[in-house]
Amino acid sequence: MKYLLLFLLLSLALWTKSLNLKEIEAMPTSYAKDYYIWRFISEKKTSKEEALQAYKLAKKKSYKLKKAIYNKLGYTPNSDKKNSKRDPKNFIIYPSTASKKSLKELKRLYKKIQAQGKYSDTLKIMSADEPFKVLSQQKASLQCYIFNKVTSKYRKRYFNRAFTPQQLEKLIHEKQFNQTIYKVVTTHSLQKTKESLLFFIKDNNLTFESNFLLAVNAIEFKEPKVALNFLKIARTKTTYQSQFDQVDFWNYLISKDKKYLEQLLKSHDINIYTLEARDILNIPYPKVVTPKLPFKYFEDFDVANPIDWEKLKIEIKKNPKKLGKLAEKYKSSETLGIYSYIKEKESNYKVPYYPMPYPLAMWGLNKERAALLYAIARQESRFVPASVSPSYALGMMQIMPFLIKHLAKERGKEIDLDEIFNPYTAVNYANQHLDYLNKWLYHPLFVAYAYNGGIGFTRRILRSSHLFKQGAYEPFLSMELVDYKETREYGKKILANYVIYLNLLGGQIKVSDLLKSLIYPDQTDRFRK
Repeated sequence: MKYLLLFLLLSLALWTKSLNLKEIEAMPTSYAKDYYIWRFISEKKTSKEEALQAYKLAKKKSYKLKKAIYNKLGYTPNSDKKNSKRDPKNFIIYPSTASKKSLKELKRLYKKIQAQGKYSDTLKIMSADEPFKVLSQQKASLQCYIFNKVTSKYRKRYFNRAFTPQQLEKLIHEKQFNQTIYKVVTTHSLQKTKESLLFFIKDNNLTFESNFLLAVNAIEFKEPKVALNFLKIARTKTTYQSQFDQVDFWNYLISKDKKYLEQLLKSHDINIYTLEARDILNIPYPKVVTPKLPFKYFEDFDVANPIDWEKLKIEIKKNPKKLGKLAEKYKSSETLGIYSYIKEKESNYKVPYYPMPYPLAMWGLNKERAALLYAIARQESRFVPASVSPSYALGMMQIMPFLIKHLAKERGKEIDLDEIFNPYTAVNYANQHLDYLNKWLYHPLFVAYAYNGGIGFTRRILRSSHLFKQGAYEPFLSMELVDYKETREYGKKILANYVIYLNLLGGQIKVSDLLKSLIYPDQTDRFRK
């Protein structure tokens, strides 16, 4: 293991050298390449011409990349997409911008552009004395666009009105209405709008998520029959096992029919719903695969090199029928995460792999902290040290660059961002961040919310008037109403991972016990009283 750590440090030292344009051009198109383009553009010695050439090579023109090129050039290069069909008489003002102005300002602006012979659908609606009334008279696509794009403060003030049955007849066929449903159902203060979403329908063109949220909304309003109807529709809108499990579990909560628990036992997916079903029936958790592999040296692969990982992902995608053979190639303690990733993919994710690589990184930590770090790493990167996300979250623990710099500053050190591709460094820095989060949050679910969505977001959730309080269907109802989808689902997955890992590490824990404690602030956090 000491040899492995030395090898990682040496390979990392080679990879942190400054890249040139030719090396970047040779990289496969990927978010890892974008990350190096971002770093290349941000370097002082990079010329404006080189920066512009590199910028054109990016897979995604992210906010960070646009900011870097702006700082270098003094402007952001135009997008390749040109709106040649734009109507010159259409005065463009975005609803989010308009909703920050007073009604008096909007009226004055609308009157001004009308005098110029121009028009604005946004101002027509938002300068009206009764914006929602005018909104409801527009075509469905425009209704959804305005509703979805205004600020939440404006929406609460002016759009907390009931959709009429006639409105819903049109809206339910509009694709943008899926986002409208999401914004309505997860905003507690839109009670009038929420209540208008209680209706029966045999089928619709809405997504799984929309139908499920409509079911959750019905549960909030104590309309179980409406909820069951939407759950039935939702189940026809998915092919994902985890979503089948979600629907079956809620069918059980509403009906108390144990046939749904039996259905959950047949699931190959490990999630909070299948684990809770086993707790209710007093059945042990499913067995998982935790490989223990010997060390093997790789001459042609650097586990800390994001570009090597991108090339391997291309190979995995090109050879789906040879995954078993490919996994054998990476059957090593050094690449345990990659091996497990390929094997799980080979099984079509029906065999659950819960590896525990780099055990020395967990040295001296208690079981609970080690389990949480493993839970996060499994979800963030599947234990691939050289992972890079679209937003440039880096390494096995997917830490954002600004946070890496902040954590290093707390240590009184400077760090090259590429150092975080060393899994030992990644775990060390993530552990430091968890020390801070644990000052405020004691429960793995809430820590997961903060790790993904930020501690400010988590504080707002916990201090809201309706979430994680005692009541029917709690804490499950609150967990479905967290208003940021990525964080909501992330928290559920981390919680399931945590339970599995803590049991693997010798801890005796049930998901049901963790879920029951969520409504008791003294057991979970410092934000609630």
